[in-house]
Amino acid sequence: MRFDLQINPGTAIWPIARDAAIAAEAAGFKTFWTVDHLAGDVMQAPDMPECFTLLGALASATKTIEIGPLVVNVGNRHPGLLANSAATMQQISGGRFVLGLGAGSSPNSPFAAERLAIGVTPPATISERHAVLTNALDVMHEMWSPNRRVELAKFPMPNPRPQIIVGVNSVALARIAGARTNGVNIRASHERAGEILAGAQDAHKSSGINKPFTVSVWEHYDEALLRGDDPRLATWRSWGVDRVILLMFKSVDFAAIDRAAKYLR
Repeated sequence: MRFDLQINPGTAIWPIARDAAIAAEAAGFKTFWTVDHLAGDVMQAPDMPECFTLLGALASATKTIEIGPLVVNVGNRHPGLLANSAATMQQISGGRFVLGLGAGSSPNSPFAAERLAIGVTPPATISERHAVLTNALDVMHEMWSPNRRVELAKFPMPNPRPQIIVGVNSVALARIAGARTNGVNIRASHERAGEILAGAQDAHKSSGINKPFTVSVWEHYDEALLRGDDPRLATWRSWGVDRVILLMFKSVDFAAIDRAAKYLR
C-alpha cells in the first residue's frame, strides 16, 4: 500500500506549500496533492491560490514526486482549457502529473457557494453533473489522441498521457471512474466506501480496457496509518485499496513529514 500527502493550500500558502512538497518528496511520499477551489472559506482558509498555477510552481520546485489536484471540479473550467492545463503540467513536471477529477457539487452543497459567488450555477441533478464529467473525459481523449483532427494538431500533447483518478461518492460515479479512467478515490470514512469502491473495480474489470487502475482512500493525517498498526488498514485492504492519501488540513506539520521517512523509505 502506497502513501501520498495532501495539503490545504489555503492554509499552507506559498512558500509553505513549496517547502511541504520538497519535504514530502524527501520523506518518500509517492504523490503530493493539492485541491481545486476558488475561495478559501470552503476549506476554512482566508483565501485559495488557483490550482494549476500552484501546481506548476510545485512541479518546478520538485524532481521526483508526482504532483496533482485532488480533485479538479470539471465545472470550473471549459474541458478544452482543462485538457491544455493538464498537458502543460505534464510537460512542466516531466511526466509526473496525476489528474484528479470530480463531478462537482450540487447547488445545495456548501462547496457550491464559491461558484454561485461568480455567477456560475452548478448542474442541478446528479446525472447532469456526471454528464459534465464524461464530456470532459471525451474532450481530453479527443485532444490527446494521436489521431486527433487537424484543428487540434497544434494543441499541447501530454507525453505520457497523465493518469486520471476520479473522486467519488456514489456507485454510479465510481462505475464511470472504473470504466473510463485510471483510478478512484473516496473518503475512507464514507459509510458506503466498500460498496462504492467495489463498483469501480467491477466496472474496471468489465471495461475490457488494459489500463492501470488504482483504488485509493483519503483520510486526515494520522501517523498510526504510516506505522502500519492501525486496524483501518486491514479494512481498506479488504476493499482493494492500494493507495492512502493523508490530508494535512489545518496546517503543515513538517516534523511529522520528516518522521514519515522511517516508515516510507
